[in-house]
Amino acid sequence: MTKPLVPLLYLVYREALSSILASQVLTPLAEHQGLAKVTLGIITPIGQLLRSQLRPAFRSIEENCRRASLDIAWIPSPPSRTPWLWSNVFVLRQWISKRFQCDQPFIVRSRNATMTGIALDALRGFEQARVIFDCRGAEVTETIQLLGLADRPPSHWSPANCRAVEQARQMERRAVEQSAGVTCVSQAMVDVLRATYPNQPAEKFFVVPCCPDVVAFSGVAPQRDSVRLELGFVNKFIVSYVGSLAWYQLPEASFRVFRVIKTQRPDAHFFAITTEPDKMRQLATQAGILPEDITIRSVSAGEVPRLLVASDLGLMLRDDSETNRVASPIKFGEYMAAGIPVVISSQLGDYSAAVRTRGLGVEVDLAGDVSAMSHSLGEILRTDTSSDKAARQRCREYAAAELSWSSVTPRLAAWYESLLQSSHRSSRSASTNEEQT
Repeated sequence: MTKPLVPLLYLVYREALSSILASQVLTPLAEHQGLAKVTLGIITPIGQLLRSQLRPAFRSIEENCRRASLDIAWIPSPPSRTPWLWSNVFVLRQWISKRFQCDQPFIVRSRNATMTGIALDALRGFEQARVIFDCRGAEVTETIQLLGLADRPPSHWSPANCRAVEQARQMERRAVEQSAGVTCVSQAMVDVLRATYPNQPAEKFFVVPCCPDVVAFSGVAPQRDSVRLELGFVNKFIVSYVGSLAWYQLPEASFRVFRVIKTQRPDAHFFAITTEPDKMRQLATQAGILPEDITIRSVSAGEVPRLLVASDLGLMLRDDSETNRVASPIKFGEYMAAGIPVVISSQLGDYSAAVRTRGLGVEVDLAGDVSAMSHSLGEILRTDTSSDKAARQRCREYAAAELSWSSVTPRLAAWYESLLQSSHRSSRSASTNEEQT
């Protein structure tokens, strides 16, 4: 007899046009095929839905969902300037009521604390529904950073900023304490939440890291030598930087680390894959990187795997902050899937420890001096061909086992089922108690 699929409703709040919707929402939901019956609900400002120039983007999302056999619905949200026009809770409840029965068991996974609060209100009376808070990071800390308050003591915050931070804190508290489960991008995030809300049981939390398309990388791995030839990388030690030039990606620190590498490996060559090639070239010049020591490419996301496999070492540097201590950068997963050991900064999510204990690269202290950094980098820069291949294999195996949707999703679906079963047991126990009464 065929096992019934877990009914899963995934809710997204005002992120339809986010750059990570495809990779971190649509792709993982597509991996639920055969494990769950998925419905995707995206709460979107009504103005975006009515704007003709945005319709191609929405159609593209719908087409991606169709190919992945995902049901999708657009749920209109009032404009930010006039949120009182109608209630997100009321509209969501009406929409859910047309698709699910009040006594039907189903999972509602809500992306971020705001969406979780709306879902909790909308699902009052749906006794068998299990709301999951999909925690994407340290939301309270991120609110403080967005308001520009990180370097100012709370006593110097304005009343409006104090209210905004407190609101974020209350939303997070409610999402953690009232949800049936919490998914986090890292074990470090789980540890922070459990320390903040100590009455929550360990089984309530489940780690779902940001995963790359491991299959895409494994498919191009055999092309490594031909791509190196194409790019002129033969007889060079390729150090890669992947991503934008946003401040948190620390491009200047990446150049500093590269200069240290260059002192030990004269054949080192900086390879940047970025959406901002002109700015990257400018920053490289300012950092003293010679034109012959850097190659810059700006390509589509689909082309990144083929180019990245040509590298020998990746740069995965972030500053030591509360946000980064719980983060799960997808770039790390891409390096691993490409078979590229990394130079990683300390305290970056779960990954600094993984690099240190699993032989996936080397950890460096960005606050240290050149001598200390040079010492840390020494061993990985002296490896021979056979150990290079072994390191690349370890990275790929780690990606396949820990950072691929095909490995994470079955475990996640089993956790969904355990939540629904506990719901069924609780309901049955309650019914028995009522009958005995």
